[in-house]
Amino acid sequence: MKALGMLGGMSYESTLIYYQLINQGINQRLKKSHSAQIYMYSFDYDELENALEHQDWDYMAKRLIEEGLKLKSSGAKGLMLCANTTHIVADRIKKEVQLPLIHIADETAKVIQSLGFTRVGLIGTRYTMESDLYPSRLRPFGIDVVVPTLEDQNMIHHIIYRELIVGIYDQKSRDKIVSMIEKMHVQGIILGCTELPLLIRKEDLSIHRLDTLDIHARAAVNFMLDGEDHDV
Repeated sequence: MKALGMLGGMSYESTLIYYQLINQGINQRLKKSHSAQIYMYSFDYDELENALEHQDWDYMAKRLIEEGLKLKSSGAKGLMLCANTTHIVADRIKKEVQLPLIHIADETAKVIQSLGFTRVGLIGTRYTMESDLYPSRLRPFGIDVVVPTLEDQNMIHHIIYRELIVGIYDQKSRDKIVSMIEKMHVQGIILGCTELPLLIRKEDLSIHRLDTLDIHARAAVNFMLDGEDHDV
């Protein structure tokens, strides 16, 4: 098993689920009492949120690189960023840390391609929806990415930062987002913020729910067990 380096705390709510899913995935594959070999740094997210508010991507990259290098020196053989938004600087992190990086958008693109979809919606933080993070990774597969109106983007962003990252899951907020998704006329919806799957459940939607947290965690398990998968 390869040891995995996780940069988490973005937010702690979703990082908890990452840790749980990866350990469950390792145990399901290796059986007995196996669990995941993980090195983790959990950020005080307020630090990174301040950088995001000022669009200070250089500071964001600097901090992720610093902590990524520490995980590498501890023994991590691969790296994952436990948030969609931080993947905006993922290529810089990979270049400087020089570890394989499990990219959330690349892994999501593979799933969408396997489903045969050509038009999907994307919701997440305002930073993610405004960026080319997902369009650039899905475009080579012939997949169009649709984002909500600016008004709806602001609504989703507010719910993420004022509710989800501190563990508030409000039915009114769920209803607002579900109603908005249903009007997008897409084949599937990318929950492009790893807190969103904690609010928007599969049964809430009439279209395919693309849970990036689950997709990313499954990819991490595959990376860790590449060549080592067996029943015992």
